[in-house]
Amino acid sequence: MKGLSWMGVIAVIFLLFACSNMQEEKLVGKWQASALLEDDMPIPVSPAEVGFEFFNNGYYHYRSTLNYREAGTFSVNGNLLLTLDTVNEASTEKSVQILELTPDSLFLKMNAEGKIQVVKLFRLPQ
Repeated sequence: MKGLSWMGVIAVIFLLFACSNMQEEKLVGKWQASALLEDDMPIPVSPAEVGFEFFNNGYYHYRSTLNYREAGTFSVNGNLLLTLDTVNEASTEKSVQILELTPDSLFLKMNAEGKIQVVKLFRLPQ
């Protein structure tokens, strides 16, 4: 009986790892923001300035307002997107919640100084 329970644990770990890899694969591509919300209200900046590109090798590029850029490594753990900027000095790993990930939509939720922000992105054609 103990052997079966360990096999169950191993199966769950494998399943979680496989799901994370599948989520990472779904992210690969270019994403453009279509809406930026803070506490459910639109943020008065152009969504066209915000976007991500995720690569098969676990790297990403991010661009935002005021010509902000970052790039580094990414991974998925459950419903969290983890990024580590390797361009800007003294960066730490960031995590944002993946609210939705479909073939053409990506919604990310984050806490920015106590305010809930949601970024809605759509996949750009390749």
